[in-house]
Amino acid sequence: MKTIKFFHPDETFNYQIEKSLCKVVFQGNKRCLLVEIHSNDDLEHVEGDSLQNDFPQLSLFIDDFPLDAESIEDLNGKTISIPYGFAEEEDEDGELVEVYYTTLNISEEDYETVNNKLSFDVNDKGVLTLNWKGEVQNFTEDSDQDIPFEVECTFEDFEFNDDEFEVDLKKI
Repeated sequence: MKTIKFFHPDETFNYQIEKSLCKVVFQGNKRCLLVEIHSNDDLEHVEGDSLQNDFPQLSLFIDDFPLDAESIEDLNGKTISIPYGFAEEEDEDGELVEVYYTTLNISEEDYETVNNKLSFDVNDKGVLTLNWKGEVQNFTEDSDQDIPFEVECTFEDFEFNDDEFEVDLKKI
């Protein structure tokens, strides 16, 4: 149940999730959702002439999305809609800045995801699960047509060290 699928018009891309993280963090004066999902680079299941071979590994992120929840336990049974990948917010100096909520990273390039619908539940093992459906800018070619995607993920056994996860103390 740890998969990422992209429904490209020519073929479906299937990825296995290597690690995932979900947290509710206090940032500035609000609580925000933080999600990281990283695929592995195993493409043994992919045909030799597949487009997916050009995109062996990817990561999906949700950052800074304002949330009415105290902790990840409060996410159980909730469905969250994130229609746009970014918004303009006022910073501490009163200036408007773009804040990116959702991002797909492939080959060092970032792509905006839109029409995001996140459904959280706890499975029979007591582990938080996520079903995330959305659309992403076409990362295979220059096109105005977004690619639908779906993520099925559990949040368990994610290990990271301080070198991999930086916290901007100025924002806290």
